[in-house]
Formats: sequence, C-alpha cells, structure tokens
Amino acid sequence: MADELKPNPAQSSRGGRWTHLPSWAKWTIGVIGGMVLLGVGVGIGASSSKEEELKSELTSIESKLQSVSSQLEAEEAAGAEAKAKTQIVYGERDKMLSDAEAEAERILGSAKNESESLQSKVSDRESELEQAEGELAGAEESLTGAREEKRLSSIPGNGTYQAEVDFLPGTYRSSGGSGCYWATLNSADPYDIASNENAAGPTIASIQSPYFQTQGCGKWERIGE
Repeated sequence: MADELKPNPAQSSRGGRWTHLPSWAKWTIGVIGGMVLLGVGVGIGASSSKEEELKSELTSIESKLQSVSSQLEAEEAAGAEAKAKTQIVYGERDKMLSDAEAEAERILGSAKNESESLQSKVSDRESELEQAEGELAGAEESLTGAREEKRLSSIPGNGTYQAEVDFLPGTYRSSGGSGCYWATLNSADPYDIASNENAAGPTIASIQSPYFQTQGCGKWERIGE
C-alpha cells in the first residue's frame, strides 16, 4: 500500500478560498483536475518524461488557481473599498440633511419670531389708531358742540325765537337803540308775555322763557347762563 499523502499547507490554505470561487472557476478547476487524475491513472508506469509533463500541468493549474484567488481577493478588496466609500457618501449625505434641517428650523424660528413681533407692532398700531380715532371723534363732537353753542349764543335781530332751537337760555346783552323793545314769552303767542322792556341804549336781558321777542335792539350776545 502506498504511503499516505500528507496535506499540503498551501493547498489547505487554498481550500478556504474554494468556497469563495465563482462557479465558472470551480467548474474549470474540476475539469482540469479530472483530466489530471485521468492522465495520472493512464500514465502509471509510463516514462519519467510523462511524469514531468503531468507535474508541469499541475503547476499550471496551481498558477491559474493562484491567479483566480488573487483576482477574487482584489474583487473583495474593491468591494470593501466601495462599501467604505458608500458609507462615507451616506454619512456626508446624512450630515448635509441634518444641517439643512437645522438651518430650516432656524429660519422658520426666526421668521416666526419676526412675524409675532410684526403682529404685535401691528396690534399696537391698531390700538393707537383706534385711540386716535376716538380722540378725533371726541374732538369733532366737541367742535361741533362748540359751533352749535356759539350759533345758539346769539340772537341776530328782529323776530321771535324759540329756546334750545334758536338760542340757549341765559343772560344776553345788546347795544339797544331809541326804538328797542324786547319781551320774554311763555308761548309763541306774542301777547303771552312773561316780562318786557323798552330800552333807549345798551341793555341786558335774562332770557329763561321758552320764547323771546325782540324789535329794534340789534344783535343779542349771550354773556352768561
């Protein structure tokens, strides 16, 4: 019985790579290995030149196996490098997205603060405007009242006048004249006299009655209540 073959350390290390070989490489090595075994079986007892030829073929097979193994390792290294680059790209992408989100939140926060500040200012201006409008309305009302009071604080001349419509009750003064006559009336009837007077010069009359009649006295001006 022939001596047992001891495992070749190099071949043992290559055995670990066998599972990583692509299918076409495994198939090629299997075919070549079968041919070698067939040649060995046929060439038992042949000449030493045949043995050398088989050794040469085995060496060639080992060289091809080494080349395939090297190619596989290169592909694995390239894959690892590509994976590392991909991770770097994804990392940069995630950082860019994170920075963009942070910037967007900052811009939105700033815009919100500016909007709230603007709304507050607008609200303040609206309040000021409403207050100003109220003051203006009050001033207009006061002015209207003052104009109306001024209008009702004088009696222009000859005629019969109604209190609160044509004049305000109060104390009036006129320049009078040689034919000046005035009378306070309880009604619009010129004979419903409460008091009267003939004045040759400047005169003062307290007019608290509903009606007042004047003739030849000129203009009356209100000088008191």
